[in-house]
Amino acid sequence: MVALLAATGWPARANDSAAELSIGGLQFVRTNDVAMESENLRIALDRVSVRYQFANVTAKPVTLTVAFPLPDIDLSEAENIALPSNDPINFVDFETKVDSSPAPLTVDQRAMVGNRDVSALLRELKLPLLPIGSREIRVNDLPEATRARLVDDGLLIPAGMSDNGRQQYAPGWVVKTSAVRQQVFPPTRTVLVEHQYRPSVGSSPDTILRLSLRRSGALAQEVARYRKEYCVQDTFLAELDKRAGSNQTNSAKLQERRISYVLKTGANWAGPIRSFKLTIDPGGSDRLVSFCPGRLKASPAAGNMLEYTASDFKPDADLKILVIGTF
Repeated sequence: MVALLAATGWPARANDSAAELSIGGLQFVRTNDVAMESENLRIALDRVSVRYQFANVTAKPVTLTVAFPLPDIDLSEAENIALPSNDPINFVDFETKVDSSPAPLTVDQRAMVGNRDVSALLRELKLPLLPIGSREIRVNDLPEATRARLVDDGLLIPAGMSDNGRQQYAPGWVVKTSAVRQQVFPPTRTVLVEHQYRPSVGSSPDTILRLSLRRSGALAQEVARYRKEYCVQDTFLAELDKRAGSNQTNSAKLQERRISYVLKTGANWAGPIRSFKLTIDPGGSDRLVSFCPGRLKASPAAGNMLEYTASDFKPDADLKILVIGTF
């Protein structure tokens, strides 16, 4: 999208925009022995928090594997991805509590080139699997023998030429991270599980939905994708036009923020989620929000919050939320 917009004159450079990662809540092994009594999901630009209540529907304790799968990070595209934290292991700062007590998960992280696990090689060379923050790899500062070995093994990929005509390289492996633990659900008692993390928020310094841009024939396909993925209604566009006007320049300084949330894994239980609540906090009273609510019904909410609820809810789609405003 960034390349397309740059080619058509949208005033944004590739390094001004960042793509969001699709992250969800905790995942459990599919089971008919545990029911989800309720799920209270709150999504804000700086924090996602989820509060689950589970009930063991059998007469015996049930032990399930709990996982929090972090999205894969393709380092060949990492500079365009919004990573919320510089922690090379817990790069979304996730935390979990069970019945109000901290419940740490065991983190497994691997580096892959295709189907080949190259974690051991990176550790042998004393290089981080996820080179972000203070662990960032300066390829040109690596010993020549190390750089040559990484190139030969496919871990470094060509990344253009320097001003003096020297071949440049960048990390090219994929980092796979997951966090797991075992959770016991005793019979005849509700278990409260709370989970929070910092989301990966996509951002752009303008919005493709401004009138002068969405009328561009070159951007028609991308505008149509936005309208479909975020269920953008005419009333939303009318309010946006009122704020942005029809000028070619973005004089109102409107920007986009985008969050993707994996919701479908909430359908792994004995029956549907009996009570589901979604709260969206856009973080400012002047911000516009659009997403596809599906079977969720809007409820009255305080301030600038948006609130949706459902009973006997079985999610069949993930959430993609678009926020437009000044930030």
